[in-house]
Amino acid sequence: MINTIDPWPNRTRLPLVREFSPMAADKDLRTGSSQGGASGMPARVGKYRLDHVVGRGAIGVVYKGYDEQIDRPLAIKTLRPEILENLSENDELLRRFATEARSAARCLHPNIVTVFDFVEHDGAPYIIMEYVNAGTLENVIRRGTLLPIRQVGEIMAQLLFALGYAHSKGVIHRDVKPANILCPSAASIKVSDFGVAHVEALDLTKPGGIPIGTPNYMAPERFLGRPADARADLFSAGVILFQMLTGAKPFIAADLPELMRKLMNDSPPPIMTYRPELWPEIDAVVQRALARNPEDRFQTADEFVVALNASIEMRPSADLPPLDLTELSHTPGKEQPAPAKEHLNQTMAEVLTPGTIDALGRSLAHSLGPIGHLLVKQASHETMDVDTFLDLLVQQIKTEAEATTFRKTAQQVLRDDKGFKIAQMEAVISQTEIRAVTEVLLPLIGPVAPTLVARQAEKSVGRDDFYRRLSDFIPSERDRASFLKIRGKLSEIK
Repeated sequence: MINTIDPWPNRTRLPLVREFSPMAADKDLRTGSSQGGASGMPARVGKYRLDHVVGRGAIGVVYKGYDEQIDRPLAIKTLRPEILENLSENDELLRRFATEARSAARCLHPNIVTVFDFVEHDGAPYIIMEYVNAGTLENVIRRGTLLPIRQVGEIMAQLLFALGYAHSKGVIHRDVKPANILCPSAASIKVSDFGVAHVEALDLTKPGGIPIGTPNYMAPERFLGRPADARADLFSAGVILFQMLTGAKPFIAADLPELMRKLMNDSPPPIMTYRPELWPEIDAVVQRALARNPEDRFQTADEFVVALNASIEMRPSADLPPLDLTELSHTPGKEQPAPAKEHLNQTMAEVLTPGTIDALGRSLAHSLGPIGHLLVKQASHETMDVDTFLDLLVQQIKTEAEATTFRKTAQQVLRDDKGFKIAQMEAVISQTEIRAVTEVLLPLIGPVAPTLVARQAEKSVGRDDFYRRLSDFIPSERDRASFLKIRGKLSEIK
């Protein structure tokens, strides 16, 4: 039986095995060297010493640091220069960032990497964190090892206890993913990056732009520019549950537009598709966790973990011993290929327009010369997602300043690519369509129709969700069927 009662604060803090930056294995930080390139790094921020860079990514830079007063190693994270440039234009955004970071410091929980302090230095925010030596759950998943079902339940319980505790303090993570889940001992996990993953809240992710974060774990509503709440974190946890049970991601796509279309229109496949020995009760939990509309998901972490526990207990499973997470998590494995029937097999060269490829080549050529065009074309044929594509290109640039400039330019070029904008526009219910739907519903549900249609257009996630929810208000089953039958014609109205 999985313990469904959050042990905090009545249990002893889970032991740490060694010490390591909580960000060192983060997928977002693979673009940097573990030692060099500390150009522009201050010697100290506040009372803390900075030693060297341990990772860089699209959003942040992480340093190994030290608190000499109490002889404690630290992980110190700040934002990349181009992100800081956006923040510096608005003092209110910086204040909000500081407030959220300090709120995260109140999340003292055995399954959360502790945020100790927040320091501003020369206008830049620095978050001072616990320095934990641990591999990540991402490494475990990439090995292709399927954990025993009960161990999956225990890991999910710890993750959900951590999220629930943070949510009770008003802190939303916004970037829950396996790379942010550390495995400091054989059977325990810690969630990192609380207080750091707040860039979306600082208005840096806007409708029409590429969302900052890890798209495969982002809730559908975030692609529409809507704010994240606790249920967005629980959707991300649902993706992780799906992966641990099946070894695959629930929505497999070659690019952001395809991923958006799948999130807005498709349901995740039953977990029995990948593992026939699993059972419908646990699949029902997974499907609810991954519901397109946040109102259809688990509303709290406690609700999620209780349902998961009950589903696991409904069927006997092999009494297998748990695997050692420490051993599995320290060595990264190769990412497991998607099943052939699910893999779209599209490279970035097939996804991006020729104009976008050419613009990226010109940008890279500013740093590398004419070979920049060749490297962009080569990378576009070798990669199948935006993150890997950009990381591969940035690695070719020697200096931090030029790498920062290229990444900023490249992100703007990608934002302007037609594919992503078209996919985002397809998910939006236009005012013309709202009026047409209202006219159809007026004789069926009366004068309340305009209010209901406007409300569902604002809250629904994708057209399927929009029309399904409106049909629930039609009392007559016959009228309901007729309404859904003409849905196709109404959807064509732009």
